[in-house]
Order: sequence, then C-alpha cells, then structure tokens
Amino acid sequence: MFLCWDIRFELIIVLLDNLKSVAMKENGNIRGSMKVVNCFSREVNQKNRTSRCSRYRLWTGMLVAVLLIVFSCGKEDGGDEDQPKRLSKPEQISARVKESAVVLSWNAVENADGYHIKRYRESVDDDYVLIGSVSATSYLDNSPGEGKNHYCVYPFNQKLGEGEEGACVICELDGGSGGDGGHSGTLSVPDGLNATQEDSRIYVSWNAVAGASGYNVYRSSSVSGAYSLIGLATGTYKYDSSPLPGYNYYKVTAVDANGQQSGMSSPVSCNYGSGGGTTSKPDAPMDVVVRNEGSALIPMITVRWSPVANATSYRVYRSTTASGAYYQVGSATTTTVLVDDNPREGTTYYKVKAVNSSGESDYSAYASVTYKANDVSPCPVTYGNCTANGTTITMRWTVPSRDGCGVPTKAYLRVRNPTSGQYADLQTLSGTATSASFAYGMWVDSDGFVYVGIVTENDKGTSGGVPKVYDYKNKRWIN
Repeated sequence: MFLCWDIRFELIIVLLDNLKSVAMKENGNIRGSMKVVNCFSREVNQKNRTSRCSRYRLWTGMLVAVLLIVFSCGKEDGGDEDQPKRLSKPEQISARVKESAVVLSWNAVENADGYHIKRYRESVDDDYVLIGSVSATSYLDNSPGEGKNHYCVYPFNQKLGEGEEGACVICELDGGSGGDGGHSGTLSVPDGLNATQEDSRIYVSWNAVAGASGYNVYRSSSVSGAYSLIGLATGTYKYDSSPLPGYNYYKVTAVDANGQQSGMSSPVSCNYGSGGGTTSKPDAPMDVVVRNEGSALIPMITVRWSPVANATSYRVYRSTTASGAYYQVGSATTTTVLVDDNPREGTTYYKVKAVNSSGESDYSAYASVTYKANDVSPCPVTYGNCTANGTTITMRWTVPSRDGCGVPTKAYLRVRNPTSGQYADLQTLSGTATSASFAYGMWVDSDGFVYVGIVTENDKGTSGGVPKVYDYKNKRWIN
C-alpha cells in the first residue's frame, strides 16, 4: 500500500510540473494582453481560445483522474475491508461433569476458524496448558484432575492468529462424583480392545457388552492425553478413516438405549504409517516375566519380555486361567515392559504379542503372578468393653479391616508373668475371635496390676499392640 502511494505521489508531481510549463508557455504567448488565459473570454479569437482551452481541459482532466486514483489507493488490494475483524471473546461458555469427563460448550465467534482449549488443573498443573483445538463449539476433556479444573477457550483465525481474550470457566470434580448421570452404572466397561492398520485406516474392535445398544469410540495422540470422540458404532468395531500420523490411542464406552454410557475401557494403540514397513509378521516375544514390583498396599504388576526383531510395538493380554480367553490390557509402544495399573486379586496369566505394519505375532508363552490386596500383617486390635469380676477377666476386641491391615488367621491371649516380667500365651484363638475370658488371680503383680492383651497373626507377621492394664486393688481399668 505504501508503494502505491509513492508511485502515485510521483505521478502527481510530474503532472503538476507539466501543467505549470504549459501555463507559463501560454502566458508568455499572450504577454501583456492577458495575464491568464480566460477560456470563456470573448476578447480572444475563437481559434486560439479553442486550442488553449482544449489543452487546459486535457491537463485538468488528467489531474482530476490522478486525484481519484490517489483517493482509491489501497482499495484494489482489498484494504481493511477484506481483513477479518478482531476476534471477540466467546460467550455463554459452560462446563459440566459427564461421568469422569468434563464437557465444555460455548457460542460461535464470528470469523473464527477454530478454538484453542487451555486447561489448568489445581491438583496437577503449574500453569495453563493447551489440551486441544477444535472447529466445533464444544470439547470433551477426558482427563480432568480431582478438585478445580480451570478452562479457557480462545478463538483463532488463520490470518489473525489467536484472539486476545478467551472465555474461562471453572469445573470442580470430587473423587466420588457421579457426574450428571452420563454413566449408567449398569453397563460393563468394554474389554478385549484391538487396533490394527488396514491400508489407510485403523480397525478398532472390542468384545460385546450385555445391554449395550452402541459404543462411543474415543481417540488420543498419547496414552494419558485428552481423548476426543471420533464416532458411534452400533457393532463391536469401528474404522478410523483419518488416523493421526504415528501412534493412535483408543478407548471405548458402551452406550444403552437411553444414551447412558459405561466407564472408559483401557487404552489400545496402533502405530499408523502411510505404507511400507516389513514384509512379514514378527516372531512371538520370548522370556515373558511377571512380578509385583510394588507392594501389597501399592501394587505394581509389571510384565517384561525380550525385544523382537522388526517389531514396532507390543500388545499385552491377560486371563484368569492359563488356557482361558485372553483380553488386551494395554500397549507398550516400543518398550518391552508394561505395568498393569488395574491388577486383579488372585492368580493372573499374561501373554504378549509383537506387532508391525504386516500384523501381529502369535501369543508368547504365558507368565503368571499371584496378588492379594492387603496381603500384609494385621493391625493391632481395638479393645472394646473389657470387664473383670472377683476372679475372671473378659477381654473384648475388634479387628481393623481398613486398607493396610491384613486379615489375621490366629489370635493370642497374652498375660505378663508377675515374677519374670515376660508375656505368656494363655490361649490360642481363631483369627475371627472377638472375646476371651481367663482367671487372673495368679497374674496380679506386687503393685496389684494385671497386664493382658490380644495379639493377632497371619503368615506376614503379627499385629503387636499395647496391653490393657487392670488395677486389682481399685477394681478398675487404667487404660
């Protein structure tokens, strides 16, 4: 636009110089008789007047044309009229909990090509993070944090970039929230997911869920990232016709006739390539080993295997029996280790397959691990209403069953010997016992106290604890 003004300014100067020259020449020709040519004067002969007026009219017309061009400078290039107006802030933004996800919606913004969604989770993030871009006016966040989740939606335009002002909203989740009823609570979570590339598509399949009328299929570019809905399937499979380059991660929910859906399945992945790859399937993995590398309280069931030549990823399957049906529990991209973050109690069997662009290998040999939640020693008992009469003490207690407390298999009634100060087991009881009585006369020490307690035990250890103390002289319990 500045070049346009420079060129036309030069043109104006040239035309004014020529016009000045013509005027001076004509003025010199008539000299003293007329100081300025009057094109409409009767005192100049008709021939000369016609010639001079024509030249003045020609140069005057050219000057007027130039002025019109100057004032239209920039309009042929579109000017500001062709540029989109500044993007406004989205209005009517809202957020609601749906199962364990958050659904955002807002009104469309004029001239926006799409919207950037940014999120700050108070319990997780240090600042706002871009979690997605959509062209629609809604977004499903499948990985919110417990507590307050802050969202901001910014419109963007290909020419203008991102808008200066976004619309923000806060949505709070608690660990036990059922959301808005999006989860029916009656449909099982789909399992047995598989994802395989077929030409330019990815074929995703899963096992049928009783009572489901359809299935929602979600996709993400990372296993722990935000999953976006890519479509509804009426059967137990769906083709993703526009997969992302590289790894695509999928989760599936079952949907009933009322539109209520189950929780999300475990993820499955497929490494999508545009073609090529190896010409044969990889061999089955070997040296599969499974162990709990955590503890009974915080388990970490880890599956490991040896790498396979030409494999681009691996799939891990598990079953409740060695020869039963195996269902996929996750994918371990290019690594040869996977942690089952949803272990089951009892003995579980695992198998692994290697995958490349030509397909997947046969199953590996199985490996198994036995896991039992809270498989730890018992916690100390909690004493209840312990009583004593002239000859007998009756102990009453309960066994803690909270997380971190093992289940006892035995219980012991222990009393301190007043002579040696050592404890002796008077009675051996079952792990479920909650009361026991004994004659305490011979266990009163020189101070008139009886020290007695209950200790529980299982194969992981004993509970320990503090004994009860009975004051025989004053006929009362002192703790």
